[in-house]
Amino acid sequence: MSKRRTFITQLGVAAAALAFDADEMSAQSGNSTSEWDKSWLDRLAKAKFRVVFNATVIDDGGVLDYANTFYDHFHEVHGTDDPQTRPVIVFRRNGTPMAFNDAIWDRYAIGEDAKVNDPVTNAPAKRNVFWKAEAGASSQNVSRKLESLHARGLISLVCNVAATNIARRLADRAQIDPAAAIKDVTSNLVPGAILVPSGIYALIRAQNAGCAFMLGT
Repeated sequence: MSKRRTFITQLGVAAAALAFDADEMSAQSGNSTSEWDKSWLDRLAKAKFRVVFNATVIDDGGVLDYANTFYDHFHEVHGTDDPQTRPVIVFRRNGTPMAFNDAIWDRYAIGEDAKVNDPVTNAPAKRNVFWKAEAGASSQNVSRKLESLHARGLISLVCNVAATNIARRLADRAQIDPAAAIKDVTSNLVPGAILVPSGIYALIRAQNAGCAFMLGT
């Protein structure tokens, strides 16, 4: 009787294992046909030193300084070049507008909403002041902009949950259709930025891929 119970138990465990494997295969199959852009994981794999920054607030673009410092100090200490050092910034929660392009900042008065002033006009920004430096800016200021950091290999990931929630709020303020605002916002990120299902997903996946974790502020 004891042997029979043991056999039945083992049979149950084996069946559960087979079911789990089937679920895993199904999940992997689903991921392989996903429309989400996963090319950034391949770019991460080619770097020797990797870090992911959790950018939940704008904080005057402080996370961009962190990414720039990561590049420069690893180059200085370890003699690396840009392809060997790969920073990732996950824009989520209140930090998400940093990854919206100029058209969105202008159309939805993001500067007013996020309380960000343009250093040129000293008025609420009608452009994404974190994307590129104004004409005549110092080289130090240019180096801490997204455009320059993307040229060096920075990976920018944008939380779809946060972008959607922000779009709904902006739609309510502008009294327009929320669905239209969501489509508008999520399809108008700065060049090179990648929309991901959520910031949580991106942070976990980046760490799975070997990134050290740092706060973005």
